[in-house]
Amino acid sequence: METFDIGRFHQQLDALFAQHRTGDVEQFLLESLAQTDDAGDAQARLAVLAELIGFYRSRGRHTENLPLVQQSLELALQLGLEGTAEFTTTLINAATELRAAHQYEQAEDLYHQAMESATATLAADSPELAALHNNLALLYQETNRNDKAAEEFGEALEILGDDSCNAASARSASASHPAANATINTTNAIDIASTHANLALSLAALGKLDEALDHARTAVAMFENGLDSAHEAAAHAALAQILLLRGDAAESVAEYDKALRIIRERYGEDSDYFRVTRENRAVAQQALEAAGGRHTMAENPPSQSSTTDASDSSCMDAPQPMQPQPDSSAQSASPQSAASQSAASQPTAPAQSAPASQTEHAPASQTPVVTAHVVDDVTGLGLSRAYWEECCKPMIAAKYERVRGRIAAGLVGHGSECYGFDDELSRDHDFGPGVCLWLTDEDYAQFGEQLQADYDALPQEFRGFGPRVASDHAGKRVGVFRIGEFFESITGMPQAPSDPRLWVTLDEPTLAAATNGRVFADPLGAFSHTRQGFRTMPDEEILRRVSQRLGMAAQAGQYNLPRMARRGDLPAMRLCVSELSTAVTSLAFLLNNPLTVGYMPYYKWQFAALRQLSHRPGMRLRGVCAPLEALCEMDDLLVIDGGTSTNSPAVADALNPRADQLVDSICRQIVAALQELGLTRSNETFLDWHRPYVDEKMREYARMRTRM
Repeated sequence: METFDIGRFHQQLDALFAQHRTGDVEQFLLESLAQTDDAGDAQARLAVLAELIGFYRSRGRHTENLPLVQQSLELALQLGLEGTAEFTTTLINAATELRAAHQYEQAEDLYHQAMESATATLAADSPELAALHNNLALLYQETNRNDKAAEEFGEALEILGDDSCNAASARSASASHPAANATINTTNAIDIASTHANLALSLAALGKLDEALDHARTAVAMFENGLDSAHEAAAHAALAQILLLRGDAAESVAEYDKALRIIRERYGEDSDYFRVTRENRAVAQQALEAAGGRHTMAENPPSQSSTTDASDSSCMDAPQPMQPQPDSSAQSASPQSAASQSAASQPTAPAQSAPASQTEHAPASQTPVVTAHVVDDVTGLGLSRAYWEECCKPMIAAKYERVRGRIAAGLVGHGSECYGFDDELSRDHDFGPGVCLWLTDEDYAQFGEQLQADYDALPQEFRGFGPRVASDHAGKRVGVFRIGEFFESITGMPQAPSDPRLWVTLDEPTLAAATNGRVFADPLGAFSHTRQGFRTMPDEEILRRVSQRLGMAAQAGQYNLPRMARRGDLPAMRLCVSELSTAVTSLAFLLNNPLTVGYMPYYKWQFAALRQLSHRPGMRLRGVCAPLEALCEMDDLLVIDGGTSTNSPAVADALNPRADQLVDSICRQIVAALQELGLTRSNETFLDWHRPYVDEKMREYARMRTRM
C-alpha cells in the first residue's frame, strides 16, 4: 500500500498558494483526501481535512463544509487524540467554521471546549493559544460583544509577546509598535499584525476611533515592512473601514484598493472575500463622490457607529464590512469573509398547511400531572441534552453505526422549554425526557420508522422525570421527524422561501418557534442548513417590518393612548399599551438582526425574551424594557379632575404624566437606534415620521437584489 507523504503535501499546497493558483487548490485537496483513504492513513486524512475546511470556509461554502467538520471531530476521537494539541487545533478549526456559518451557540461551545483542552495541551506562550483567544474574540465581535472581544484580542497580543495593546498612550503606529518601522522576521509577527487589525475593528465599534486607527496603522505598517501574507489584505480593509468612519473617504478608497489587489492575487475574484471587500470599497467611493472629492464622514459607512459591532450582520448597514479573520489555528491560512454572509436561500415552497398555533395548550385534565421529585435547576433543554447523551446517542451508536453520521438531534419548536423559559410551573404538561431526531426524506424512507420504534423503546423515565405526557392538540414534539415535515408543521413551509416577497406570510412568533432551542448534533448539516434559512430574513423584509412596527408604536403609544385617556376609556388604554409593547419588542429583535438574536416569540414570552435581550452586552434598545414594564404595571394611567382613578369614568382629564414620560423615553431610544443604523435623518420623536426614511432604504435593498 502506497504511503501518503504529508510533508510533500504541505509543500505542494504552499506552492499553489505562492503561485496564486487558487483555481487548482480544490482539486488538489480533493485528490489528496482520496489518496489518504487509499493509503489508510487516518492521521494524514485529518490534516488534509483541516486544509479543505479552511479553503471552503474562505469561499463561504458552508453547506459542503459542515459534514467535513463533523468528520474531522469524529476522526480525531477515533484516533484517540483527546488530550493532545492536535485535538485542540481540531476543535478550533471546527468552531471557526461554525462561527463562519453563523452557528454561534455551537461555535462558542466548541471554543470553550478548546480553551479547556488548551490548558493541558498548549504552552502558555504558544501561537496556537493566541489563535484560540483571537478566534473566540472574533465570535464575540460578530455577536455584538466588542468589550469581551477587545479583552480576548489583548490576551492574544500578550501571549504573542506584544506589549502594545494599549495604543491610547501613543498616537502613531511607529510609536505604538517599534517593529512597524523595521523588517519583521519573527515567527509571531503575522499573528501579531493580524490581531492588531482585528482589535482595531472592535475598538472602532466601541467608539474608540483614535485607538482603533493606531492599531490598524500598526498592522498595515508591520505587513508593509517585510511580512508576506494574505492577511495583509485584511489589515488594509480594517484601516479603510476606520478611515471612512473618521471621515477620510479618499484614503479609505486607496486602502480598499490595496486590499483588493492582494485578494485578487491570493484568492481570486470568485471568493466572497473579494466580493464583500469590493462592495465596501463602493461605499467609500460613494462617500468620496458625494463630498466632491473632499474628506467627509460617509452617510452610510460599511460599519456601524460607536457602540455597535463593526462586523455585525445587521441588515441595516449596506454593505457589510469585511471582517479580517486570520484563522491562525495552525491548520488553515485562509482569512474569512464578512460576517454578513447569509446562509443560502432555500427554494420557494408553497404553504401546504396552516402553521400550528403559538399558544401553549392546557392539559386535557385540570388536575396537574404529578411528576417525580422536582429539581429546581433542571430545565427542559438540559434534560433533553442529558437524555440524548445517555440514552438516545448510545442506542444510535449501537444500532445505526452505518448511518449515525446522517442523524441530527436536538430540541426545537413549540413549548417554553425550547425557548429556555421553562420553570417548575411548566412541568404540568409536555415536559419530560425526550429529544428530536431529524432525517432527510431519503433517510426517513430507509430507516425512519425503525428508528422511531427504537426511540419509543428507550426509557420513559429519566433522572426522576417522566413519562412524558403530551397535552391535547400539542402535536408531536419529540421523536423522529423528516426535516421538511418538521418545519412545515411549524411554519407551513418545508424550507425558507427563496423569494423575499413570500416572507410576509411568516410572522415572527412562528419563526421564533422554528429557530429556537438547541441542536445537539448535526453531522450531515442538513437540519441546521434548513433552520438557518429561516433565521436569514432578507434585509428588505426586516426593513418592511421595522417600518410597520414604527407605525404601530406611534399609533398605539403616541397617538391613541392619550386620546383614549381623554375619552376616559381605560380598557382601550390597556390595549394601546399592549400594542405598543408588542411593536417595541419586535423592533428590538429586528434592529439587532434575527440572524444573531432570533425573533420575538409569541405574547406569553415577549417580556421574558426582551429582558434576556436587554441583559446581553452590545444590544440596541437595551433600555426599552424597563419603561415598557413600568408602563404595563401602572394602575393610574388616567388623571381625573386633578386625581387618579383605576376605573373608567365618563370624562377624564388626560394621560398620567408619568405614562407620557415613559412612552417618550421609549420612542427617543428607538429614534437614536434608527439614527445609529443610518435609517433616519430626522430628530423628531414621533415614530411615524421616520417611516419614509426606512422605506427609502428598503427600496434601495430591493434595487440591489434585482441587480444581482
